[in-house]
Amino acid sequence: GMVGYKDGVEFFPEHTLPVLLGGAGYQTQLIGKFHMSPQLKTYGFDNLVLSETCSVRPGHPHFGVNFYGDWLKARGCEFPPNCMGIGSNSWIARPWTLDENLHQTSWCVHEAVDFLTRRRDPTRPWFLHLSFWAPHPPLIPPRVYWDRYIRKAPMSARIGEWVPKFESDHAPGLRPDTSTGPFRAEDVHEMMAGYYGLINHIDDRLSYLFAHTLGFYGQVTRRPTFVIFTSDHGEMLGDHQTFRKILPYEGSSHVPFFAFGVNGAEVARADSSELICHQDILPTLCELGGAEIPDAVDGVSLAPILRGEEMTTREDLFSEHSGTFANHFLVSGRHKYCWFAHTNEEQLFDLAADPHELRDLSGDAALLAPMRKKMATRLAGRTDYTYDVTKLKPLANCPPSGFWDIPLGDARVG
Repeated sequence: GMVGYKDGVEFFPEHTLPVLLGGAGYQTQLIGKFHMSPQLKTYGFDNLVLSETCSVRPGHPHFGVNFYGDWLKARGCEFPPNCMGIGSNSWIARPWTLDENLHQTSWCVHEAVDFLTRRRDPTRPWFLHLSFWAPHPPLIPPRVYWDRYIRKAPMSARIGEWVPKFESDHAPGLRPDTSTGPFRAEDVHEMMAGYYGLINHIDDRLSYLFAHTLGFYGQVTRRPTFVIFTSDHGEMLGDHQTFRKILPYEGSSHVPFFAFGVNGAEVARADSSELICHQDILPTLCELGGAEIPDAVDGVSLAPILRGEEMTTREDLFSEHSGTFANHFLVSGRHKYCWFAHTNEEQLFDLAADPHELRDLSGDAALLAPMRKKMATRLAGRTDYTYDVTKLKPLANCPPSGFWDIPLGDARVG
């Protein structure tokens, strides 16, 4: 029932994936970011090796436990990575100052290899949730990856027609953790270099993990093994003069989902355009792992897609986030409809013709009407938000109000 992020809220789920797989005989292990409260509550995992972030925050009420920080200190690193002064939601980017092998991404994979080769119960199948903090601010990849991307031709953000045309890309006093710009071109290039560098680092470390545990250098198991790779959110990286991850646009909400298998668990070599979401992970892994799928599950198993079969997952995909930019959005067919609850403003994008959301079509009443009907049905009965069709305001390719830190009077609206 939680519709926005809150620190320190304990969860009492009826079912969790590690409980379900544990009941089917699996040894269950989490390494890295868990982001659940209270810390060290296992939620069904046999064991946790926690590091919510590369920042070491001893005494913090919600993130004080950080096994990665203990590991660094044991190796003589007295100054934690956060001593660079770049926050966990900052758009400022720079290279990592310590040895590459001391990076939190490297540590996560080190712990995964150790679990799979030394600490795994050989008599049981296993489930490993390997949870990287990256790619996420602070945008601090190891130097080799920073150099690889910072040297590339200038990388620029995608700016929609509906975004203000600022007289200057320099906004004095812009907060390091701001959600909106305007951002200078060089700042965007550095954001992207940092972000892509973090992704590239994960790619290389996963290559090492798979080689040493599932492939070239020997296999820790001959059993069928599936790997699913996804992310909890994306990053705007200056698109539409925005940053961070709470907005409804594609940079934030459209994340990767890859799967492969070995030892007889091979999956179909195919792409799928079906609408899928994180709720589908639990039933998918339960079916693949031979565990019972509870009735009280919102998602659907994607196992048929992985087998190369045709299936329809859902007609519409709904998402929401509370807070300053409270938004609800629906993806249905080729269209995405966005509603900003605090202002009743609307946007509509044709994702097939305009995948980067450059032109807002909410001025088209015929296109807007069916999406409004779907949203009204989805929000019927809610008491925290009131979706009143008579109060809706199509933005018609103009900027959402309240987005930018500087008054819109200082910008030429396109």
